[in-house]
Amino acid sequence: MRLAAALLISLTLPAAAMAQTAAPPPAAPKAAVLPKTTVPATDVAPSYIQLATNVEVIPNLEAAVKSKAANLTHEGIFGPLLFAEETRAFFIELQPGMFLAEHPHDIGSIIYTVRGKWVLASEGKRQVMEAGSLFRFGDKMPTGWEAPFSEPALLLVVKPKGPTTSYDIFNRSIKAMQSMTDKERKAGAAFYYNELKPDDPALAFARSVNPNFDAVLKIKY
Repeated sequence: MRLAAALLISLTLPAAAMAQTAAPPPAAPKAAVLPKTTVPATDVAPSYIQLATNVEVIPNLEAAVKSKAANLTHEGIFGPLLFAEETRAFFIELQPGMFLAEHPHDIGSIIYTVRGKWVLASEGKRQVMEAGSLFRFGDKMPTGWEAPFSEPALLLVVKPKGPTTSYDIFNRSIKAMQSMTDKERKAGAAFYYNELKPDDPALAFARSVNPNFDAVLKIKY
């Protein structure tokens, strides 16, 4: 009977009274706020500002283009910018006279033209892209780019991160692309206008949008 009475009394006690018997959990310590820091450039990464715990800033895109992390390939100069949780940003600088035939990409992208002009090709159609223009393409969608103008064109690319999760992995993937495109070019693939057949539609379009295209055609790589 005494045990039953004690149990009955405990069940009827106010919750506040019960709570007084339990010690409150210790407060979690606050993380220290780190100072604003400039992270120096390396052979595989541009310099950037670590503004806050999960906030990075590249104050000048042109400086990143000139960094040691940029790599020249037959598809353009590629360089990394920033990596987020699900996406990554990098740049491509197309050099005058470059030509890349339409080909599919496993993962789609959103691409902004920072400066210069170039030609976007898809399904046999062409569009001149200028500074300030933006486009996207979906997964597996064939696209190509052409550079019939006398000045380089700088493109900012944002796409899902995929397996490229770090600057080091990005650098290795570009080095692999360098090797692959070298082999493809030696096997006969065209990466420049002056490697195309004279009746290629890309040449006719280039002349229609740039009256001085023949000067670009003479550039050798």
